[in-house]
Amino acid sequence: MEENKPQTILIVDDEEIITYSLSMHLSLSTNLNVITSNDPVNALKEIQNKDIDLVISDYLMPGMNGIEFLTEVKKINKDITLILLTGYADKENVIKAVNQVGVYYYIEKPWDNDSLIKVINNGLEKASLIKQLKNKIVEIENSKDEINRLYNILEKDYRVQVESIENVMVSLAYILEAKDKYTVGHTQRVSAYAVKLASKMGLDEDRIEKLRMAGLIHDIGKIGVPEVILNKPGKLTEEEFELVKNHTVIGGNICRPLVNFSDLYDMIRHHHEKLNGSGYPDGLKEDEISVEARILSVADVFDALYSDRPYRSKMPLDKVIEILREESEKRNLDAGLVEKFIEMVDSREIQV
Repeated sequence: MEENKPQTILIVDDEEIITYSLSMHLSLSTNLNVITSNDPVNALKEIQNKDIDLVISDYLMPGMNGIEFLTEVKKINKDITLILLTGYADKENVIKAVNQVGVYYYIEKPWDNDSLIKVINNGLEKASLIKQLKNKIVEIENSKDEINRLYNILEKDYRVQVESIENVMVSLAYILEAKDKYTVGHTQRVSAYAVKLASKMGLDEDRIEKLRMAGLIHDIGKIGVPEVILNKPGKLTEEEFELVKNHTVIGGNICRPLVNFSDLYDMIRHHHEKLNGSGYPDGLKEDEISVEARILSVADVFDALYSDRPYRSKMPLDKVIEILREESEKRNLDAGLVEKFIEMVDSREIQV
């Protein structure tokens, strides 16, 4: 509603003298737009075709009484404010009908014009406040829809960016596999084993997803290790082994600055730590090593033993299982995770 546009009221009474006198008084005393009707049926057509804020209706009218008329008005526009004019004899029936129809106020004949104007103004103010509230609700709903739309756009952009970063990281892992021919497929297998074991141990979906990514790029730091060392067929010298060990530090440093990969830092840096403290790079012990890093370690050791390496061929499965148990007895690996992993291999929950 425009701010300067006068509100409109409709007066309905079968007696022309009443509609005329009342409309004249309101026109002179207020800035309201007043229209009248002496026929309820015609009045309903007015309501259908015009923007009316308030209706004043007589109770006793031929063909359709005031309650019946106002009931039809509500069907057309439930937001219109209703005032009923009634004689004293009709009071009991009117009171019963007020709650059924939603009449704002009823006024007994004969009425006081000043009191009537006060009731009209209060009714219009209430109607205006209700309209403003409904408009505000619509604005809020529209704002909510716009916020949801923008959120969905941002979420989509975020997913695209995350996927792009993931693709870059996985591509780097594939580049590493091309560099180190003996680890082709290693990262995918370690990731798959780790996810299966983590699921069996009851880790939640978010932790499992991070572990999946960590498995795919856990050796990413080997990009910083010379190819001649990675593919050396004989035993590594002490200096060469130190360079290889440094891949956990390099890998962690690659992930740490990336917001979406910072949670992988611990798993990548510590997947060669051992529960007895003899691992690298930080010599962590027992509970200092996260469950994810321990799971990754079991998967990594298993696949390293069960794959061809520059210095040896793939070991038989029973020998691999024997070594895993030996490593767990030495507290190099988590015994509980090792036994659960072996159990899953035996039951073919983990396909090798």
